[in-house]
Amino acid sequence: MSMEQIRALLRVYTPGRRVRFLPEALATRERMPAGVTEGVILKLLPLAKTQETILPHVSLPDPYGVEVEIETPGGRDTMVFRTEEVAFLPSDEEELRRELVGRSVNFPRSSGIGIDFPPGAADDGIIVGIGYRDDPTGMALDRIVSLEIPVDPTLNPDGETLFRTVADFTQCQLMRKR
Repeated sequence: MSMEQIRALLRVYTPGRRVRFLPEALATRERMPAGVTEGVILKLLPLAKTQETILPHVSLPDPYGVEVEIETPGGRDTMVFRTEEVAFLPSDEEELRRELVGRSVNFPRSSGIGIDFPPGAADDGIIVGIGYRDDPTGMALDRIVSLEIPVDPTLNPDGETLFRTVADFTQCQLMRKR
C-alpha cells in the first residue's frame, strides 16, 4: 500500500475519533467487557492476511484495523477491531479537539519524521493544538498537531526544558489515557 493510500485511510480513521462497535465485531465482543459499545481510535494498524484474504490471482486491499481505547469498570483498556467492525459516531472538530488536546503522543524518531529535536528531548509529547495543512499533492488536508515536548536540561547545552513543534498527525501515535 502506498503512503498516499495510508494517508487516505488515516484521514478516515483519525485517531481521537469515537466509534461504536458493529454486530460484525461479534468475535471481538466475546472478549469485551459487558456494556461496552464504543471507544476512541488510538491508531490504524495493518492486520495479518488470513487465509480468506489470500486468494490466488485476486488482488485485495491489505486488511487494516484500528486500536480502540475502551472504558472498562476497572479503568481503560484497548482492543483491536477490523475497520469494517466499527462505525463512526457523529463528530465535529470541536469534539475532536476536546478529545485530542492534552493527550500524549509518541513519535519514534527512527521513522525520520523530519523534526530537528534538541538534545535531551523526550520521545513523547503533549498535544496542545490541532489544525490542517495541504497534503503534498494539494488534493486533501492533513491533520497537524502542535506539541509540547519535555527536554532534559541536564542533556541540553542551552538548558532548555520544553520544546514546541508542529507535526503531521500521521507521524504520531496517540497514547492511551492514564
